Amino acid sequence: MIFVLPGMGADSGMFTGSWRQLPDTVFIDWPSYQGEQTLTEIAGRIVALHDIPDDVVVIGTSLGGMVACEIAKLRRLRRLVLIGSAVHPREINTLLTTLRPLAKYAPVDLLQMLATSAPGELARMFTRTDPEFIRATLQAIFTWTGIDPAQSPPLRIHGKHDRVIPPSDHADLVLEGGHLIAMTHASECCDFIIKNLNNSSTTPVSHP
Repeated sequence: MIFVLPGMGADSGMFTGSWRQLPDTVFIDWPSYQGEQTLTEIAGRIVALHDIPDDVVVIGTSLGGMVACEIAKLRRLRRLVLIGSAVHPREINTLLTTLRPLAKYAPVDLLQMLATSAPGELARMFTRTDPEFIRATLQAIFTWTGIDPAQSPPLRIHGKHDRVIPPSDHADLVLEGGHLIAMTHASECCDFIIKNLNNSSTTPVSHP
């Protein structure tokens, strides 16, 4: 089975086209915000709400990938897949890192109001996201300790022109795109994931 997590300010609607051809797949929406302050707490809620067991594949893009890394600490996954995501805060654009102290003051409500006039489904998703959830996760990202060093390396897909989380030297696939490659390059992402899963062992690769 496969579980797929969206990016910050997005929901399962960002996964269309080829994504919907994946077998036995659950596309997760962020749960209603209940005061979570860490990515670990968010991961725990998602595991409980969706009853995520061991020996499954978890895919996450951007923030979803970071939360997926935390899920891998709670469950023994068959495979962890990160798309335009990070395994540690140091992989995030340094300019964003310098803005960390301002995260809790981010005018998310104003940005959402402005986004109502912007074209595209992503803008509409952003306007539906709880502003407090966005502020909390912006802060949580930079207190996150990163992936468990004991677990096997995740499968990583990046956009060559991603300015939010630049391509890692450890990327398994780099596509000609930006931070939203899960949307703009859906078929390439899915083809690569399916090929990798078909060629990989069924033995769980993540540590509890």
